[in-house]
Amino acid sequence: MTKLERATLTLLAAAVVTLLPLFAAGQALTTQVTATEFFDPLNLLNSGSVGAFIDAGTLTCPGTQPTADPMQPCPPGSRIKLRGTAVQSRVTAQSSPQSPLLTGWAYLEGDGDLDANGAGHVSGKYRIELDAGGTWEGTWVVDRERVEGLNLWVGHLRAVGRGTSGNIAGMQLRFTEVLTSFTLIPVAYIGSIDAQILEPPPSQ
Repeated sequence: MTKLERATLTLLAAAVVTLLPLFAAGQALTTQVTATEFFDPLNLLNSGSVGAFIDAGTLTCPGTQPTADPMQPCPPGSRIKLRGTAVQSRVTAQSSPQSPLLTGWAYLEGDGDLDANGAGHVSGKYRIELDAGGTWEGTWVVDRERVEGLNLWVGHLRAVGRGTSGNIAGMQLRFTEVLTSFTLIPVAYIGSIDAQILEPPPSQ
Protein backbone atom coordinates (compact mmCIF):
# COMPACT_ATOMS: atom_id res chain seq x y z
CA MET A 1 0.00 0.00 0.00
CA THR A 2 1.40 3.37 -0.98
CA LYS A 3 1.67 6.39 1.34
CA LEU A 4 -1.11 8.07 -0.64
CA GLU A 5 -3.44 5.08 -0.18
CA ARG A 6 -2.66 4.94 3.56
CA ALA A 7 -3.35 8.66 3.89
CA THR A 8 -6.64 8.30 2.01
CA LEU A 9 -7.80 5.44 4.26
CA THR A 10 -6.84 7.43 7.35
CA LEU A 11 -8.91 10.40 6.16
CA LEU A 12 -11.89 8.16 5.37
CA ALA A 13 -11.73 6.54 8.81
CA ALA A 14 -11.58 9.93 10.48
CA ALA A 15 -14.58 11.11 8.48
CA VAL A 16 -16.62 8.04 9.50
CA VAL A 17 -15.76 8.54 13.18
CA THR A 18 -16.78 12.20 12.92
CA LEU A 19 -20.04 11.60 11.06
CA LEU A 20 -21.34 8.60 13.03
CA PRO A 21 -22.46 10.63 16.09
CA LEU A 22 -24.16 13.14 13.80
CA PHE A 23 -25.90 10.33 11.93
CA ALA A 24 -27.05 8.69 15.18
CA ALA A 25 -28.29 12.02 16.54
CA GLY A 26 -30.44 12.41 13.45
CA GLN A 27 -32.28 9.12 13.93
CA ALA A 28 -35.75 8.85 15.47
CA LEU A 29 -35.90 7.25 18.91
CA THR A 30 -38.01 4.09 18.75
CA THR A 31 -39.86 2.71 21.78
CA GLN A 32 -41.43 -0.75 21.73
CA VAL A 33 -44.66 -1.14 23.70
CA THR A 34 -47.01 -4.09 24.15
CA ALA A 35 -50.59 -3.55 25.27
CA THR A 36 -54.02 -5.15 25.47
CA GLU A 37 -57.30 -3.78 24.19
CA PHE A 38 -60.54 -4.81 25.88
CA PHE A 39 -64.08 -4.20 24.68
CA ASP A 40 -67.05 -5.81 26.43
CA PRO A 41 -69.82 -3.30 27.16
CA LEU A 42 -72.41 -6.08 27.60
CA ASN A 43 -70.23 -8.08 30.02
CA LEU A 44 -70.42 -11.15 27.80
CA LEU A 45 -67.00 -12.28 29.05
CA ASN A 46 -68.01 -12.00 32.71
CA SER A 47 -65.13 -9.69 33.60
CA GLY A 48 -67.18 -6.56 34.14
CA SER A 49 -68.52 -4.10 31.62
CA VAL A 50 -65.72 -2.31 29.74
CA GLY A 51 -66.18 0.16 26.92
CA ALA A 52 -69.31 1.43 25.25
CA PHE A 53 -71.24 1.58 22.00
CA ILE A 54 -71.11 5.22 20.92
CA ASP A 55 -72.97 4.88 17.63
CA ALA A 56 -74.52 1.66 16.33
CA GLY A 57 -74.29 3.03 12.80
CA THR A 58 -76.24 1.17 10.14
CA LEU A 59 -76.37 -2.56 9.51
CA THR A 60 -77.76 -3.99 6.28
CA CYS A 61 -78.15 -7.53 5.00
CA PRO A 62 -77.93 -7.48 1.18
CA GLY A 63 -80.98 -9.18 -0.29
CA THR A 64 -82.82 -9.54 3.00
CA GLN A 65 -83.70 -7.75 6.25
CA PRO A 66 -81.86 -7.51 9.61
CA THR A 67 -83.10 -9.77 12.39
CA ALA A 68 -82.65 -7.27 15.30
CA ASP A 69 -80.68 -10.02 17.11
CA PRO A 70 -77.15 -8.72 17.92
CA MET A 71 -75.80 -12.28 18.01
CA GLN A 72 -77.24 -13.09 14.55
CA PRO A 73 -77.92 -9.67 13.01
CA CYS A 74 -78.61 -11.01 9.52
CA PRO A 75 -80.38 -14.25 8.56
CA PRO A 76 -78.01 -17.23 8.21
CA GLY A 77 -76.35 -17.18 4.81
CA SER A 78 -76.58 -13.41 4.38
CA ARG A 79 -73.66 -11.04 4.06
CA ILE A 80 -73.34 -8.24 6.62
CA LYS A 81 -72.59 -4.59 5.89
CA LEU A 82 -71.69 -2.22 8.75
CA ARG A 83 -71.39 1.53 8.24
CA GLY A 84 -70.54 4.27 10.73
CA THR A 85 -70.14 2.07 13.80
CA ALA A 86 -68.38 3.82 16.71
CA VAL A 87 -67.20 2.29 19.99
CA GLN A 88 -65.07 3.07 23.04
CA SER A 89 -62.57 0.48 24.29
CA ARG A 90 -59.85 0.32 26.93
CA VAL A 91 -56.15 0.08 26.01
CA THR A 92 -53.65 -0.86 28.73
CA ALA A 93 -49.88 -1.05 28.20
CA GLN A 94 -48.29 -4.26 29.48
CA SER A 95 -44.70 -3.02 29.67
CA SER A 96 -43.06 -2.94 33.09
CA PRO A 97 -43.30 -0.32 34.41
CA GLN A 98 -46.58 0.36 32.65
CA SER A 99 -45.96 2.76 29.79
CA PRO A 100 -48.02 5.96 29.85
CA LEU A 101 -47.56 6.17 26.07
CA LEU A 102 -50.27 3.61 25.32
CA THR A 103 -52.66 3.48 28.27
CA GLY A 104 -56.03 5.15 27.93
CA TRP A 105 -59.42 5.08 26.23
CA ALA A 106 -59.68 4.34 22.52
CA TYR A 107 -62.45 5.68 20.29
CA LEU A 108 -62.90 3.80 17.04
CA GLU A 109 -65.10 4.45 14.02
CA GLY A 110 -65.35 2.04 11.13
CA ASP A 111 -67.10 0.33 8.24
CA GLY A 112 -67.14 -3.39 7.60
CA ASP A 113 -68.06 -5.88 4.90
CA LEU A 114 -68.44 -9.40 6.28
CA ASP A 115 -69.54 -12.64 4.68
CA ALA A 116 -72.12 -15.01 6.14
CA ASN A 117 -69.43 -16.48 8.43
CA GLY A 118 -68.43 -13.10 9.86
CA ALA A 119 -65.16 -12.99 7.90
CA GLY A 120 -64.12 -9.98 5.89
CA HIS A 121 -62.56 -6.53 5.89
CA VAL A 122 -63.12 -3.70 8.36
CA SER A 123 -61.43 -0.29 8.34
CA GLY A 124 -61.72 3.12 9.94
CA LYS A 125 -60.07 5.70 12.14
CA TYR A 126 -59.17 5.85 15.81
CA ARG A 127 -58.35 8.23 18.62
CA ILE A 128 -56.62 7.18 21.86
CA GLU A 129 -56.88 9.61 24.77
CA LEU A 130 -54.08 8.75 27.18
CA ASP A 131 -54.59 8.73 30.94
CA ALA A 132 -51.33 10.71 31.27
CA GLY A 133 -52.48 13.31 28.75
CA GLY A 134 -52.03 13.49 25.02
CA THR A 135 -53.90 12.03 22.08
CA TRP A 136 -53.03 9.61 19.29
CA GLU A 137 -55.03 9.80 16.06
CA GLY A 138 -54.82 7.58 13.01
CA THR A 139 -56.32 4.91 10.79
CA TRP A 140 -56.66 1.13 11.00
CA VAL A 141 -57.59 -1.86 8.84
CA VAL A 142 -58.58 -5.36 9.94
CA ASP A 143 -58.83 -8.64 8.07
CA ARG A 144 -61.15 -10.93 10.03
CA GLU A 145 -61.64 -14.68 9.76
CA ARG A 146 -63.55 -17.38 11.58
CA VAL A 147 -61.70 -20.23 13.23
CA GLU A 148 -63.04 -23.36 11.58
CA GLY A 149 -65.39 -25.38 13.74
CA LEU A 150 -65.47 -22.84 16.58
CA ASN A 151 -67.51 -19.79 17.56
CA LEU A 152 -64.29 -17.81 17.49
CA TRP A 153 -63.10 -15.06 15.17
CA VAL A 154 -59.58 -13.66 14.78
CA GLY A 155 -58.78 -10.28 13.27
CA HIS A 156 -55.38 -9.04 12.17
CA LEU A 157 -55.17 -5.27 12.52
CA ARG A 158 -52.63 -2.81 11.17
CA ALA A 159 -52.66 0.83 12.26
CA VAL A 160 -50.68 4.03 11.85
CA GLY A 161 -51.08 7.37 13.59
CA ARG A 162 -49.44 10.37 15.17
CA GLY A 163 -49.55 12.27 18.42
CA THR A 164 -51.70 15.38 18.08
CA SER A 165 -51.56 16.83 21.59
CA GLY A 166 -49.69 16.70 24.89
CA ASN A 167 -46.17 15.33 25.30
CA ILE A 168 -46.64 12.93 22.36
CA ALA A 169 -47.41 15.67 19.83
CA GLY A 170 -45.36 15.02 16.70
CA MET A 171 -44.55 11.40 17.59
CA GLN A 172 -45.55 8.56 15.27
CA LEU A 173 -47.39 5.38 16.27
CA ARG A 174 -47.40 2.12 14.34
CA PHE A 175 -48.91 -1.07 15.64
CA THR A 176 -50.28 -4.45 14.79
CA GLU A 177 -52.95 -6.20 16.82
CA VAL A 178 -54.44 -9.66 17.01
CA LEU A 179 -58.13 -9.39 17.92
CA THR A 180 -60.10 -12.32 19.33
CA SER A 181 -63.88 -12.09 19.35
CA PHE A 182 -66.58 -14.57 20.24
CA THR A 183 -69.60 -13.36 18.27
CA LEU A 184 -70.52 -13.10 14.60
CA ILE A 185 -70.07 -9.34 14.74
CA PRO A 186 -67.55 -8.11 17.33
CA VAL A 187 -69.73 -6.93 20.21
CA ALA A 188 -66.97 -8.14 22.56
CA TYR A 189 -63.27 -8.68 21.88
CA ILE A 190 -59.77 -8.82 23.34
CA GLY A 191 -56.76 -7.50 21.45
CA SER A 192 -53.02 -8.05 21.80
CA ILE A 193 -51.01 -5.05 20.57
CA ASP A 194 -47.38 -4.76 19.47
CA ALA A 195 -46.52 -1.09 18.93
CA GLN A 196 -43.64 1.08 17.83
CA ILE A 197 -43.54 4.71 18.94
CA LEU A 198 -41.14 6.92 17.01
CA GLU A 199 -39.96 10.18 18.53
CA PRO A 200 -38.45 12.65 16.03
CA PRO A 201 -34.76 13.47 16.52
CA PRO A 202 -33.98 16.72 18.32
CA SER A 203 -33.58 19.78 16.13
CA GLN A 204 -30.02 20.36 14.99
